[in-house]
Amino acid sequence: MFNLKSAAKRPITVWSDYKVDPRYFLLLFLASFAIAGQIYLGFFQRWDAIIVSLLCTVSTELLLGRIFHKKWQFPLSAIITGIGVSLLVSSYLLWPYALTAVLSILFKYLIRYKGGHVFNPNNVALVLILYFLPEYAVSTPKQWTNAYEVMLFILCLGLFVSYLANRHYAALTFLSGFTLLALIRHYVFGAPLLAALGPLLGASLQLFTFFMITDPKTTPSSRGGQVIYALIIALFDAAFRINQFANPQFYAVFLVSILVVIPYRWWVARKSEQATGQNAR
Repeated sequence: MFNLKSAAKRPITVWSDYKVDPRYFLLLFLASFAIAGQIYLGFFQRWDAIIVSLLCTVSTELLLGRIFHKKWQFPLSAIITGIGVSLLVSSYLLWPYALTAVLSILFKYLIRYKGGHVFNPNNVALVLILYFLPEYAVSTPKQWTNAYEVMLFILCLGLFVSYLANRHYAALTFLSGFTLLALIRHYVFGAPLLAALGPLLGASLQLFTFFMITDPKTTPSSRGGQVIYALIIALFDAAFRINQFANPQFYAVFLVSILVVIPYRWWVARKSEQATGQNAR
């Protein structure tokens, strides 16, 4: 399903590396969240928030794609991003959804390094909105149910999608690292055990694990790179939780994207250039 040997030679994964585009399965993954949230789980976000988020991401993607690439293209990634915005943001107003959606696509085009965007589109926009506009928008993990049947469905579908995208090493490493660090937070720093391990039983952390840190465009493609990347995210997340930061996982990915993704791309690109130079001799 994935040409790992070809992808390892470039700092940016391209969709042609895959025999089946994993974005379609990711779309199914997120759509199942959105539909279940509206029909069964009573999410705070209503249908109008989903519609506004989708309209803003799709229209912004179409416009910027035309400006930067001189062509119209099917906005599959924008649809995925729009659903992600509607799931991750909670507000009693519609304009925070619209603003987050537009910023998500805008930063994907403007903040780039070595041919690809640096941040997961949902992550950078969400961090900015949560940090600068906390009175208008929050992220609400408590709206997710902890029912075992829902959790099992999410876990199985998430593992399947991350496997197809060849990012299952990142997902499994993060969950393992989170568990180990949760125990350290309990035994060393005195955090209540159930509170430390509790997020593992919530759909919110699973959504984060299988959607945000497994983005093929912004995570390392090699097995070792994914393991290191996910462990550093788990470490930052634990540090933020110890210091009682709200939404620690989002800030962790934001910082790791700066500290790890950019150096990783530079290193891979440099190795590729050296190999090309040696082959040309």
